[in-house]
Amino acid sequence: MNREYILAITAQFSEESPTNYLSPPTKTEEERKALEERFHNNNFNKHNMPQGGDYDALNKDKTEQYIGMRFFLPPIMSIGLADDPGFDALKQEGVIGPHFRKPTEWMPEAKRVISLFLPFTDRVIRSNMEDPVQPSWEWLFTRVDGQQHLLATGALVQKALINEGYKAIVPQADDRYLMRTAPEQKEIPIPVWSSNWSERHVGYVTGLGTFGKHTNFISKKGCCGRIISIITDWDGAPDIKDYSGLYDYCADCGACYRVCPGDALHPEGKEKAACASFLRKNCPQYAPRYGCGKCQSGLPCSTRAFPPEK
Repeated sequence: MNREYILAITAQFSEESPTNYLSPPTKTEEERKALEERFHNNNFNKHNMPQGGDYDALNKDKTEQYIGMRFFLPPIMSIGLADDPGFDALKQEGVIGPHFRKPTEWMPEAKRVISLFLPFTDRVIRSNMEDPVQPSWEWLFTRVDGQQHLLATGALVQKALINEGYKAIVPQADDRYLMRTAPEQKEIPIPVWSSNWSERHVGYVTGLGTFGKHTNFISKKGCCGRIISIITDWDGAPDIKDYSGLYDYCADCGACYRVCPGDALHPEGKEKAACASFLRKNCPQYAPRYGCGKCQSGLPCSTRAFPPEK
């Protein structure tokens, strides 16, 4: 097992897996059940649409112009130490909090954390720049339907490690994974707008990238994309970070403040309640899909980072 192998299999998977392309509407009961099963795999249905199990509603907006569209480009990767002190820092109040589970709390034998950033395709990004308020269907399909591919990529790497005799888990697909996205979810025992495994913060610790002032994660391929991580007892060579500050990949240009349709972004920080309120008001028309992404699309950092000069 080595990093080149992981990058090779994930790149091939990105090109060939049906999960990375928008599937046609289901026409038979057998196809509908297969779609429902896919949405149940790997914790997809635990924290993502469709709400209420209305899988048939996923057919209604799959018009011909979108069928077969690709969600993600091949991922980039970082490898971090499972005992990096940065994971301890994530337990502090005001960062994530005590509810964050360190890698060794998921797997006592953990040695490494692999973070993968899957960049959105140019079509997805450009489509979401056309309207200043409403999300594009390409963006919505990638955010919701594309989640299958994100989780499947994590499962691919997990299986490859296990086949080589290592232990590996994907926290986001683990039954212990918690994420709370609304105040009314009182049955989830963590603070609202939080999770016990934050892919963005984990990516920062492993060397995948930094945050932007919009609070989005910025990788070397920019902020338009998604992250998945794997905890393992494999001892591959860790990456050396080329940053030290929380916002080192951010251009600090202020463009994200101006494009937020919910007026949730300001130099002082992000108003999570305002962001959530905008989504609640704007997304019902797109149900069972949801999303926005205006603070990622069409920015200087959409597809690149601005690392500090050495």
